[in-house]
Amino acid sequence: MKPRLLFIYLHPGPFVLDDLAMLEAHYEVRPFHFDVRRVHSPGGMLRMLRAQRTWLQRELPEAALVLGWFVDYHMVLPVRMARRRGVPVAVVLGGFDARCLSELNDGVFCSRWRAPLARYVYRNATLLLPVAASLMEMPATPWTGNRPQGVRAWVPGLSTPFRVVPTGYDPEQWPSGPPERPQVVRTVALVNSERVLRCKGIDLLLAAAAHLPEVRFEVVGVTSEMQRLIRERYAPPPNVRLREPVPRAALPAIYEETSVYAQLSRAEGLPNALCEAMLCGCIPVGSPVFGIPEAIGDAGFIVEHPEVAAVVDVLRRALQCDANWRMRARARILKLYPKERRIHELVAALESLLQIRNG
Repeated sequence: MKPRLLFIYLHPGPFVLDDLAMLEAHYEVRPFHFDVRRVHSPGGMLRMLRAQRTWLQRELPEAALVLGWFVDYHMVLPVRMARRRGVPVAVVLGGFDARCLSELNDGVFCSRWRAPLARYVYRNATLLLPVAASLMEMPATPWTGNRPQGVRAWVPGLSTPFRVVPTGYDPEQWPSGPPERPQVVRTVALVNSERVLRCKGIDLLLAAAAHLPEVRFEVVGVTSEMQRLIRERYAPPPNVRLREPVPRAALPAIYEETSVYAQLSRAEGLPNALCEAMLCGCIPVGSPVFGIPEAIGDAGFIVEHPEVAAVVDVLRRALQCDANWRMRARARILKLYPKERRIHELVAALESLLQIRNG
């Protein structure tokens, strides 16, 4: 009989659903979706917490392990109740849970009420599973307000063990694409607020586009409401196209028509879109933030300062690269982040907790 694993998550993103499907081959998985759409009021939050408590009371007595995606309010009850029963809890760190960019009010540690809850989870979980090493500790950079980021910057004296387990990618899902491509710079993100726009550095990309009129720029994933706001406040030049969100299955064809993929985020984890675009042969340009330089390495370019002139200079260099750079970008993701690595290392981490529990 497979051990029972309780799987708790906030957002049913592709990486979360990938883990859920993969773990079902190794465990009897019991998922709980702490649906954020229902917690926009104190009453909604209370109802979700009551539902979670009832679920935990039913499932924990037979559970061998608990795994949660992201450190936030949805993991407080699981950690507290599992500790009382001696059930190990592992938590995946994705990015939002490891930072506070005060000028953007972005990150769990920017919230007066969520920050102490996150600290409780960090200090009382059994094992932390960051998708990038820099989520634990990242030096100050101009991109992040010139202050250190990462969990250790916000949870002093943290002693909970951690194990880096990156997300993984299937190369068959993300084909390499043609070597010769038009002069197109793209970025992909669900841009549904101005905070997200600035977190993803799209304001800098729009400004840079004005200095490269011969190059086509496209931002994929901008809601219609945000498109209106961007046109009003940022006045993008004629060579910029704003495109509404598309299904994930449509992205490989979009990446294959992209020369340079830009990830100019001020805040990030290990960005899935960047890694997927690199698999498709896009030459990456990114900021020195969290998992971005870890993914890019020597296969692309880093913009050291959040200044339009610096972005323009680096984009020009990337647009001049030949097809060998496309092969290099794909090869780096194939080597560092294969899907098999995610499966193997995540299961190994969870099995180590089972061994500790079983003595």
